[in-house]
Amino acid sequence: MDTLILLIIALGLAMDCFTISISNSSVSGLVKPGVPLKVALAFTLSHILFIMAGYWLGEVIRHRFAGMETWVAFAVLGIIGLKMIMEARRRHPGTKVFDINQPRVMVILSLATAMDAFLAGVAIGVVEMRLWTAALMVGVAVFILSMGGMAGGKQLGIAYARRTAYFGGAFLLMASAIFLIRMMGGAI
Repeated sequence: MDTLILLIIALGLAMDCFTISISNSSVSGLVKPGVPLKVALAFTLSHILFIMAGYWLGEVIRHRFAGMETWVAFAVLGIIGLKMIMEARRRHPGTKVFDINQPRVMVILSLATAMDAFLAGVAIGVVEMRLWTAALMVGVAVFILSMGGMAGGKQLGIAYARRTAYFGGAFLLMASAIFLIRMMGGAI
């Protein structure tokens, strides 16, 4: 069951990268050769590092709040999911798009998207899920969706990017709901 939850979390986090990749590649003019790979690697590395850092903080929290671990995971993932959906509702197509060809912009965007990975790492660490499995699943999902978003951004367009942000939030809310069902004694 943990693998399913980790997959849902990985897809939720990766959808944020997919959204950013689509948005920026669809309006940045021509994306220079090699940039999609660099973006995917930057997003992947930042997500893996941030999920690991969050996991270690989650271990500390687990010892402080023994018996409430699942509640913490439920709350953290629920907050991230709601935040992503609220951001998607506020986001207007064509705004906050940067020249992804610039390395500085690439790094800033990779760090900005990885903040949610840090919090997801806290949730994963609190409930003692497998760190390396989580890091691998998130890394693979982020890499594939970032590459796909960069490659297909022109074809998909900015309006599609907004919809993907909703899906990312929905995935994280789904993971949060699974933790809630577990707390209530449900078998998921």
